Amino acid sequence: MIYFTSDLHLGHDQEFIWGARGFNSVKEMNEKIITRWNSRITKDDDVYVLGDLVMGGVENVELLKQLNGKIHIIYGNHDGPKKREAYAELENVVEYGWANMIKYKKYNFYLQF
Repeated sequence: MIYFTSDLHLGHDQEFIWGARGFNSVKEMNEKIITRWNSRITKDDDVYVLGDLVMGGVENVELLKQLNGKIHIIYGNHDGPKKREAYAELENVVEYGWANMIKYKKYNFYLQF
Protein backbone atom coordinates (compact mmCIF):
# COMPACT_ATOMS: atom_id res chain seq x y z
CA MET A 1 0.00 0.00 0.00
CA ILE A 2 0.94 3.63 -0.44
CA TYR A 3 -0.08 6.17 2.19
CA PHE A 4 0.20 9.96 2.39
CA THR A 5 0.20 12.05 5.56
CA SER A 6 1.61 15.25 7.00
CA ASP A 7 2.05 17.26 10.17
CA LEU A 8 2.43 14.46 12.69
CA HIS A 9 4.38 16.86 14.92
CA LEU A 10 5.93 14.01 16.90
CA GLY A 11 7.71 15.46 19.92
CA HIS A 12 5.94 18.83 19.69
CA ASP A 13 5.66 19.64 23.37
CA GLN A 14 3.17 22.48 23.19
CA GLU A 15 -0.27 22.11 24.75
CA PHE A 16 -1.92 23.88 21.81
CA ILE A 17 -0.82 20.87 19.70
CA TRP A 18 -1.30 17.81 21.92
CA GLY A 19 -4.20 19.32 23.90
CA ALA A 20 -6.10 20.33 20.77
CA ARG A 21 -5.69 16.77 19.52
CA GLY A 22 -7.32 15.41 22.67
CA PHE A 23 -4.20 14.23 24.49
CA ASN A 24 -3.01 14.95 28.04
CA SER A 25 0.68 15.22 27.17
CA VAL A 26 3.17 15.08 24.32
CA LYS A 27 4.21 11.62 25.54
CA GLU A 28 0.65 10.35 25.22
CA MET A 29 0.29 11.94 21.77
CA ASN A 30 3.53 10.35 20.54
CA GLU A 31 2.55 6.92 21.87
CA LYS A 32 -0.94 7.03 20.34
CA ILE A 33 0.28 8.24 16.95
CA ILE A 34 2.90 5.49 16.83
CA THR A 35 0.39 2.83 17.95
CA ARG A 36 -2.23 3.93 15.42
CA TRP A 37 0.36 4.19 12.64
CA ASN A 38 1.66 0.69 13.31
CA SER A 39 -1.85 -0.78 13.49
CA ARG A 40 -2.39 0.29 9.87
CA ILE A 41 1.06 0.42 8.25
CA THR A 42 3.04 -2.76 7.58
CA LYS A 43 6.81 -3.04 7.14
CA ASP A 44 6.30 -3.24 3.34
CA ASP A 45 4.05 -0.19 2.95
CA ASP A 46 5.31 3.12 1.55
CA VAL A 47 4.40 6.24 3.52
CA TYR A 48 4.97 9.71 2.10
CA VAL A 49 5.10 12.37 4.82
CA LEU A 50 4.63 15.90 3.51
CA GLY A 51 6.34 18.00 6.14
CA ASP A 52 6.50 18.55 9.88
CA LEU A 53 6.99 14.94 10.81
CA VAL A 54 9.05 15.69 13.93
CA MET A 55 9.15 18.85 16.01
CA GLY A 56 11.42 19.95 18.85
CA GLY A 57 15.00 18.83 19.17
CA VAL A 58 16.80 16.49 16.83
CA GLU A 59 16.58 13.78 19.51
CA ASN A 60 12.88 13.42 18.64
CA VAL A 61 13.89 11.93 15.28
CA GLU A 62 14.55 8.75 17.28
CA LEU A 63 10.76 8.32 17.56
CA LEU A 64 10.69 7.42 13.86
CA LYS A 65 12.55 4.18 14.55
CA GLN A 66 9.31 2.89 16.08
CA LEU A 67 7.26 3.42 12.90
CA ASN A 68 6.49 0.64 10.43
CA GLY A 69 6.86 1.09 6.71
CA LYS A 70 9.24 2.62 4.25
CA ILE A 71 9.10 6.33 5.01
CA HIS A 72 9.58 8.96 2.29
CA ILE A 73 10.03 12.42 3.82
CA ILE A 74 9.27 15.66 2.04
CA TYR A 75 10.95 18.31 4.18
CA GLY A 76 8.80 20.88 5.93
CA ASN A 77 9.64 24.31 7.26
CA HIS A 78 10.74 22.81 10.61
CA ASP A 79 13.22 20.33 9.11
CA GLY A 80 16.54 22.04 9.70
CA PRO A 81 19.97 20.67 8.76
CA LYS A 82 20.39 18.57 11.92
CA LYS A 83 17.04 16.84 11.47
CA ARG A 84 17.73 16.24 7.79
CA GLU A 85 21.04 14.60 8.70
CA ALA A 86 19.32 12.47 11.36
CA TYR A 87 16.62 11.31 8.90
CA ALA A 88 19.35 10.03 6.59
CA GLU A 89 20.64 7.72 9.34
CA LEU A 90 17.36 5.84 9.87
CA GLU A 91 16.85 2.45 8.24
CA ASN A 92 13.10 2.91 7.72
CA VAL A 93 13.56 6.30 6.00
CA VAL A 94 14.18 5.34 2.40
CA GLU A 95 13.95 8.73 0.73
CA TYR A 96 14.02 12.37 1.75
CA GLY A 97 14.17 15.75 0.09
CA TRP A 98 12.41 19.02 -0.65
CA ALA A 99 10.06 17.52 -3.21
CA ASN A 100 9.31 14.26 -4.95
CA MET A 101 7.46 12.95 -7.95
CA ILE A 102 5.90 9.53 -7.90
CA LYS A 103 4.31 7.59 -10.71
CA TYR A 104 1.24 5.53 -10.03
CA LYS A 105 -0.29 3.67 -12.94
CA LYS A 106 -0.50 6.28 -15.72
CA TYR A 107 -0.40 9.27 -13.36
CA ASN A 108 2.45 11.45 -12.08
CA PHE A 109 2.07 13.08 -8.67
CA TYR A 110 4.35 15.92 -7.59
CA LEU A 111 4.74 16.03 -3.82
CA GLN A 112 5.88 19.19 -2.08
CA PHE A 113 5.36 20.68 1.36
